[in-house]
Amino acid sequence: MTIGLVDCNSFYCSCERVFKPETRGRPIIVLSNNDGCAIAFSREAKAIGFGQMCEPFFETEERIKKHKVVVFSSNYTLYDDMSKRVMTLLKNYTPELEVYSVDEAFLSLDGYDHFDLVEYGKKIRKDILKITGIPVGVGISKTKVLSKIANKLSKKSKGVWVMNTDKEIDEALKNYPVRDIWGIGSASARKLNLLGITTAYEFKMYKNENLIQKMLTKTGREVQEELRGVRCLEMEEVEAKVNIANTRSFGKDTYSKRELQEAIATFATKCAEKLRYQDSVCYGLSVFVHTNAFKEIEQYYGSGSFVFGSGTSDTIKIIKAAWHVLDQIYRPGFGYKKGGVILNHIVSKNENQLNLFNQDPSDNEKLSNVIDLINNRYGPRTIKSAACGINHAWKLRADYITKRYTTNWNEILTV
Repeated sequence: MTIGLVDCNSFYCSCERVFKPETRGRPIIVLSNNDGCAIAFSREAKAIGFGQMCEPFFETEERIKKHKVVVFSSNYTLYDDMSKRVMTLLKNYTPELEVYSVDEAFLSLDGYDHFDLVEYGKKIRKDILKITGIPVGVGISKTKVLSKIANKLSKKSKGVWVMNTDKEIDEALKNYPVRDIWGIGSASARKLNLLGITTAYEFKMYKNENLIQKMLTKTGREVQEELRGVRCLEMEEVEAKVNIANTRSFGKDTYSKRELQEAIATFATKCAEKLRYQDSVCYGLSVFVHTNAFKEIEQYYGSGSFVFGSGTSDTIKIIKAAWHVLDQIYRPGFGYKKGGVILNHIVSKNENQLNLFNQDPSDNEKLSNVIDLINNRYGPRTIKSAACGINHAWKLRADYITKRYTTNWNEILTV
């Protein structure tokens, strides 16, 4: 039984660094939507004291200037595409891949016992760095929890850490804080500390399993068994999402209903694209808009929903329904700061129930497929509904955003 975990190092910062090689060795910070706060840090930034998640950007500007930190607005289009490239490559090294998040994935390596796993890990790391430019750490062990620990240790060594024998595992666990174990939160760690357990090894060796079950529930017991090399957490397939949402803060307070309509149509379009990507349809949607809760002004929160007669993934239908809800919740005179569209009651397209009184659902399926094909080939939103507008005066503030190097022909890197 062998499981590997590949985790991209400082993923957002690494994506930016691929196309800005002059930033190598310099501290980097990536900001959240609207450039509100810091959400990702390079190793160099952490070394000079940065690293507090969600620290407001305006409070750090003086320190950023002092240390000549490179700042980027978040560029999720770029990060999503780079993630897909890494995950596609990883499929070449395992018969079973579980994409755990945008920057990490588990690899089933059962049956690879005759391999030199250290060399295999080095090859994975070398190939991903060569082809995508993204540095990764590779941890390999007997279970998911142990491979997580091995991965953490790989970041402190040469990028690959394998622990498959009991001796290797125990040596690593004796110096690994119990609070850092995957699946053990701070509250659970405090409970274990009360029992005198401070390291992963002490947790592994603790004999009173009934007490662990009582204090940490089934999850805590499974983590303890995984530390003992007993596999409790199996590889999982990525399931289709049951809700799809696209919500954003606006770059400025938005008073115009026309601008709100453009924003809601843009959110609805992105939701519909995701829906078709996973071959599903939705039976309903919700829309919300609200004012800026951090301003001392009269506040308003409006939300509403719409139910379709049958499942749909048609962008035009979804935009019309979202606008219908917006008509009901919009109140003039307020400066709206955020809005969003949430698709719900999502099922596979094969399970779609047609409307008894409407045998022709007119879902524009062929039109949507053609638009998706064109947008996939020539870049996102090459073709879009005119309802989405052009100028997007409401769009996010992103003063430090880089180009969409990998998804837009007009912004491709030139040498």
